[in-house]
Amino acid sequence: MKANTFIFAALIVVGALAASGCTDSAPSGPSASLGSVTVTKYVAIGNSLTAGYQSNALYHSSQIYSYPKLISDQLDAAGANLGTFQQPLYSDPGSPDPATGKAAQYQLINLVGPIIGPTGAAAGAPENLALPRPYDNLGVPGAIIYDFLDTTNFVSKGSAPRNNAFFGLVLRSSAFGANILAQATALNPDLVTFWLGNNDVLGYATSGGTSMNIVGTVGPTPAPVFQQMYSGAVGALHAALPKAKILVGNIPDVKAIPFFTTVGPQVAAAIKAAKAAHPTIVGLFYQTNGNTGTSNTFTNFNNPQSDPLITLEAGPYATLIGYPGGKWYKDNGYPALPAGIDTTDAPFGLDPRNPFPDALVLDSAEQATTEQAISAFNSTIAAVAAANNAALVDFNAFFNGVKANGVTVNGETFKTDYVSGGLFSLDGVHPTSKGYGILANQYIKTMNASFGLHVPYVNINNLPGLPTVQQLGKLGDKNIPIIPYSAWKGFNALWGSGF
Repeated sequence: MKANTFIFAALIVVGALAASGCTDSAPSGPSASLGSVTVTKYVAIGNSLTAGYQSNALYHSSQIYSYPKLISDQLDAAGANLGTFQQPLYSDPGSPDPATGKAAQYQLINLVGPIIGPTGAAAGAPENLALPRPYDNLGVPGAIIYDFLDTTNFVSKGSAPRNNAFFGLVLRSSAFGANILAQATALNPDLVTFWLGNNDVLGYATSGGTSMNIVGTVGPTPAPVFQQMYSGAVGALHAALPKAKILVGNIPDVKAIPFFTTVGPQVAAAIKAAKAAHPTIVGLFYQTNGNTGTSNTFTNFNNPQSDPLITLEAGPYATLIGYPGGKWYKDNGYPALPAGIDTTDAPFGLDPRNPFPDALVLDSAEQATTEQAISAFNSTIAAVAAANNAALVDFNAFFNGVKANGVTVNGETFKTDYVSGGLFSLDGVHPTSKGYGILANQYIKTMNASFGLHVPYVNINNLPGLPTVQQLGKLGDKNIPIIPYSAWKGFNALWGSGF
């Protein structure tokens, strides 16, 4: 078996990323006009996607391309004259990692690997905490639907405590309102975008199906709880702002993002090559929830309907498949190995006694749980939007189309591939600046059709791309991206997921 391990280690860095097709370009947009609608104030409500979070951090040079800021700019181009769209800006290189206090932003560190993660630079600082009113962008990284009506002195959620400094950054003080609803309505907006609910399922998925929800069980927010909270949130917003135009976004299929689609194909290619060279290799053994030891199942990645998805966090450990050892357990501070686990002799991932950890895998049952939650949540969102005269932005359908075919905007094609696709940033979850422009255009498309506006689309060509694309082009992006375990601490802390 030792010979197999070295062969496998050599093979594991050579798998190719699957190519995506592309669709026709989005329309160039209508002539600039607000029609008969008056827009004097626009407020955005949401989570990290709304905040302009990118590559694991909030930082000024990304936040200025948040989709709410871009929408505000386009509203002004149509004659709204909104003035400065105020956001809780964080000077570059951005917000700190809660574990180290250093800048959390991921950057390309080394082309060999490639190695991606924080550089160790000092963190930035908030730039406009003294604004004497609520921000126009009330996107709070890590927010779940519960948080819309929660108080600003946020500490924990149910039996899954979280310590999220972004609530203090964005909401700052109850003097501006006791919660997101109060701060939003204090600004008396004519137009509101509302995109919450993603994290109610995303946290469970990114944890490999191991994290607890608001009611203290493992799983996404239970569908009846989500329905009650979402209905109460949008209903309260509509009641407080009966004349405002409201747009709500639904929830994309989280399995379509690079966080779940990058490492798995590389591992699959290496497993198949290793099996061809050494038929005694059974496949990749992986843990399912609650199982250890010899009860673990395995995959040869021959059935996409039941194959596990391997998370981007697994990168450092995927390169160790085939070697004895327990680095994952050491990194996570296990005082002793779980019962049935043998890291001294059993090759990691190739023996049921040393399986790939559950927290790094979304297995078929967990995928089904995720899909059921998204379907239930989106049914609720559609019904609540209709009941409150809000327009629905169907991000689920849009991203399914991008995953299947790509999308071409202003002559530039975007896909869901990690880095090279141009749509997602280095954390594999949050968009690039161009990606945020594409989100803004989906909102603009819906508001134009729903409210009789004629707001022009964002010109994606005017937004910066991800510099890493050009840098990795020198080597190619065929290797497994290595983001150190420690660099995911802040990411997982956003929604209390992970170990």
